[in-house]
Amino acid sequence: MRGFGPYGGWVGARPPGGQAGAPRTYHGAVSERLAELIRDRQPVVVLSGAGISTESGIPDFRSPNGLWATVDPLEYATVTAFRRDPERVWTFYAGRFAMLARVEPNRAHRALAELEQAGLVQAVITQNIDLLHRRAGSAEVVEVHGSVAVSTCPTCGTAHDLETVLEKIGEDAAHAPHCDACLAILKPGIVLFEEMLPEAAIARAYELARGAGLLLVVGTSLEVYPVAGLPSETLDAGGAVAVVNRDPTWVDPQATLVVRQSAGDALAEAAARLLPSGGPATLADPHPGWADEADGEAARVREALEARAVEHIGSTAVPGLAAKPVVDLLAGLDSLALDPERIRSMEALGYEALGEYGLPGRLFFRKGRDPRTHHVHAVVHGTDHWVRHLAVREYLRAHPAEAAAYAAEKCRIAADSSDRDRYTQEKAAFVEALEGRALAWWPGSPPAE
Repeated sequence: MRGFGPYGGWVGARPPGGQAGAPRTYHGAVSERLAELIRDRQPVVVLSGAGISTESGIPDFRSPNGLWATVDPLEYATVTAFRRDPERVWTFYAGRFAMLARVEPNRAHRALAELEQAGLVQAVITQNIDLLHRRAGSAEVVEVHGSVAVSTCPTCGTAHDLETVLEKIGEDAAHAPHCDACLAILKPGIVLFEEMLPEAAIARAYELARGAGLLLVVGTSLEVYPVAGLPSETLDAGGAVAVVNRDPTWVDPQATLVVRQSAGDALAEAAARLLPSGGPATLADPHPGWADEADGEAARVREALEARAVEHIGSTAVPGLAAKPVVDLLAGLDSLALDPERIRSMEALGYEALGEYGLPGRLFFRKGRDPRTHHVHAVVHGTDHWVRHLAVREYLRAHPAEAAAYAAEKCRIAADSSDRDRYTQEKAAFVEALEGRALAWWPGSPPAE
């Protein structure tokens, strides 16, 4: 499709004008840098594309497995095609509309909505038509390619909302919805190839890009113009650009930060670092019920993640060790490359997926914030991460005096810490020394599964 695009634009990877020589950092794991940029380079404007919605189960367009790999956009996604045979065009869009009505916002959409509510994101400019930013709670969403929210009669102009259109389509994915007023076939409210962008939307997008302290590009390859030119507007106005995308984009050499990671991992971790942690750490004495609770949760987590094993670790796994009201589980995986379905399975259990959360080689999941939480630390089975966690657990079980000293230190730190993040930071040195003693004592292999 190179050379052909909607709105008379050009599709490709040309390097438009803009500032050159900006520092760039390529990250395989999320660091604190993205959170720092969001906090320090205000106002932050987000430019999102299809890659932010793939974790919701929506295919993208231009990847090897994307929509255009099996569907010819010239036949189904142009104004010419709609005018020639609108019913045929609807054989593609009817099923897509029904699918988009069923999917849910994912952790990337929710993280951006939470950041906006906290005053850390000004607006989202999106090329997506799926309404997921709105449904996640983002208030200012500029939909430059239209959306599925409304379909309009090309003859009389009568608007029909998504619910009405879906009712008209019914169970027949080949059925084209007709106008209530004049019976003409409705046109989807999305921008087709050969159409101009909505004037007000693109004007607002350029205004936001020029005024951004940071333009955060998420899940878009920046191949479709004029939207792909928005980073140049930010750079020319003196702002910075950060990119969260698995594949290269034309702006990468001029970006302050490039994160080669899923949108969900990157944004969930950034939001977790920037948003309130839920109050001070609260410690309690473990009780026998935690063991049964952990066993039941471990079985559910093992199925959700398709883990080789799930172990109960942390304070609630050690009798007598003062604990936050939390059940810590360690999941051993064959690979940390989880597909979106595994993430959705954990979300169905109530977990937030927070990516590596500052610790490369581990995926972190949190269920609940206050006052009671469960944590899942997913690591590759049998690796150093796996052994270290089990070594500390067994060491504390075998050394009650060490467990008591750890409990006393945790109580002291919790009493002096204003929030959970500070609590974690303050106990880090003690935990590191404890891990060293545990690993020196550990016989070298984890307990039998």
